[in-house]
Amino acid sequence: MTIAINIAVPEGLVFAADSRQTYTNARSDVRVSSDNAQKLFQLGPRHAGVTYGWAFLCNRNIHSHVNDFKTTIAADLMTEDLAIALAKYLTVQYNAHIEKEYDKPVDEKSYALALLIGGYDVGDKQGKVYEIYVPGEDAHLVQTTDERVGAAWRGHTLVVGRLLKGFDPRLRELEGYEDKFAKTMETSPLDYLIDYWSMTLQDAVDLATFLVHTTIQMQRFSDGIRMSPGVSANCGGAIDVAVIEPENGFTWMRHKTLHAPRTATIFRNGET
Repeated sequence: MTIAINIAVPEGLVFAADSRQTYTNARSDVRVSSDNAQKLFQLGPRHAGVTYGWAFLCNRNIHSHVNDFKTTIAADLMTEDLAIALAKYLTVQYNAHIEKEYDKPVDEKSYALALLIGGYDVGDKQGKVYEIYVPGEDAHLVQTTDERVGAAWRGHTLVVGRLLKGFDPRLRELEGYEDKFAKTMETSPLDYLIDYWSMTLQDAVDLATFLVHTTIQMQRFSDGIRMSPGVSANCGGAIDVAVIEPENGFTWMRHKTLHAPRTATIFRNGET
């Protein structure tokens, strides 16, 4: 599972994500396979993408597929065209994955993985964020920096949703819930008032980092909710953060890199 964040403010775009990768073993236990997964990608000098959903296609992680995809595109590709091209590319990989029977196909109304992709077209001051679903070949506009500012959160959304929206969607499962409450919940005045129009890019970086960190820590300290206990901490690891500005393009704020473990750590883990 993943917590993926995008925030669009007038100054630019912010992307953030955790690094935990999990799988379900033969006993149906959820195991952590890595806390070093790359879920946030630079897609060019002015674009970024963050993924959630399946971590592998054809026995390769999504990061490796994205790296291959980047060699096939022009640096000045428009944001929407980039998103559509990546959707088509990953759908080809998904179809090969299913043909080789690595997994069963997802339902027609569902998806295997999805990505938020955003950036600036060359010469354009408007930042745009699109969402793509795999399998699929469409790109859906989510946010812009001039007309549709705000925050988008994907993956494990329950913690952030509780915090920002003021309620848990699992209220629908409680005794006494009626369908007529749905509209009231969605339009309720319980959500926090956040002025994205006046928010600086630095504050957007802080907010995105806070939302990822809060999700990780809430999973760390809790074991689900009383109605549904026993939930694994499927978000964790390092937090990657990147910004995209109309003039400066893509910049990493926080980014894990390959490194050798410290000698003391090796010695300690090797003790018996």
